[in-house]
Amino acid sequence: MRDTGGSMRRWVGLSAILCLLTIAEAFAGEPKCDPLAIDLTVTPQRTMIYASLKETLKVETARPERADVVLIGDSLFAGWRTDLPTAFSSTAIYDFAVGGDRVPNVLWRFEKTDLSPLRPSAVALLIGTNDLAAGTPACAVATGIETVVERLRAIWPQTPVLVLTIPPRGADFHALDDRRLEVNGAIAALADRLPNVHAVVIDDDAFTCGQFGKPRQAGAAAPRLACGNYADDNLHFSTAGYVALGNTLRAAAKAALGKDVFR
Repeated sequence: MRDTGGSMRRWVGLSAILCLLTIAEAFAGEPKCDPLAIDLTVTPQRTMIYASLKETLKVETARPERADVVLIGDSLFAGWRTDLPTAFSSTAIYDFAVGGDRVPNVLWRFEKTDLSPLRPSAVALLIGTNDLAAGTPACAVATGIETVVERLRAIWPQTPVLVLTIPPRGADFHALDDRRLEVNGAIAALADRLPNVHAVVIDDDAFTCGQFGKPRQAGAAAPRLACGNYADDNLHFSTAGYVALGNTLRAAAKAALGKDVFR
């Protein structure tokens, strides 16, 4: 005859243990970030995008002898490259940004290009929108951004780091908002924790021409909203958008550093 009583006692015991673990996790708060997601985000990786790799080589070759400011990031900074001399005529800016880049690609480029001789007065970082689009959890993106910041602080220990929040994107400027806003909160907290690191908060509503604050349509596909600061894809910036971004950087630099390094 089978010992059903013993099996039942083991089942009840296992259920009790699982219940206690569930209660313990609830009291512990939110689960920790997936280590796999963090590992993928903070491990340097060469871009797998052909156009981005070609751009990477051009950017590395274009490294100047000196720079007042260095921009680090993806296409949101890279798209500014040709207009920077006009936007900041008295500032030598090295735009070390590549379209399509994610955090691992930036970390890989740090390993391939020696930036230390530049000695800039400030460095600005705008990265993360492509990581979010790839499905990376917000906590891993935030950890990746902090890893990039720590790397920048190691390259230039005395140089202030200006970390921009990730701007809105998408047809109604709310795509990826659940994770984007979480990352932006982490950027603000990062600036509070690390010395010489400053958050540059992009005003989502102002930057989207007031569209971000409008009520969203429920139960229907989001209609495309237009804003003169954006290109037609509602992701990349227009010339007017870069003017607005420049004004944001100027104001943030003056407030954080006491001087305008974007002249």
